[in-house]
Amino acid sequence: MPNNYLVTGPPRSGKTTVLCRVVDRCDADGYRVGGTVCPELRSGGDRVGFAVEDVTTGDRRVMAHVDRTAGLSVGKYRVDTTALDALCRTAFSRSLADADLAVVDEIAPMQVHSDEFVRGVRRILDGDRPVVAALHHTSTAGFIGEVRDRGDAELFEVTGATRDDLPGTLADRIRAVA
Repeated sequence: MPNNYLVTGPPRSGKTTVLCRVVDRCDADGYRVGGTVCPELRSGGDRVGFAVEDVTTGDRRVMAHVDRTAGLSVGKYRVDTTALDALCRTAFSRSLADADLAVVDEIAPMQVHSDEFVRGVRRILDGDRPVVAALHHTSTAGFIGEVRDRGDAELFEVTGATRDDLPGTLADRIRAVA
């Protein structure tokens, strides 16, 4: 039975929402949850960037923003790999040491520019704890393709029809393997 659960879907399909609801359910069940989530940053109703947040401590940094002038360009955003490296290093190490469940949001083009992110995600996915992660919808090459093709992972599509039921389905799967 796989212990790595990947959710995928187009932008704004609700991947982060699904992960956060899984975290809430598992936390309510007494599981220690570690890892990262990447909530949107909005201004005037528009998405202007993404933060990266340690789910254990709440430590949050701006990962990518439209107003950044430095950093790697991914779409209309500039990525701060230094902030991503620092937060992922501590969040993933803490998750490996102390968590019953690891969460990774999102394995996507912005995040894979961080060597710490890639190393940490590999260690987490190779571990014995359940993992729930959001995976970029269309990427099939490189590290994202490697994760998509893992034999120990099950892929779930987030759509309008599945979004509300997925957190319960994933929490049930986690309970079965944790």
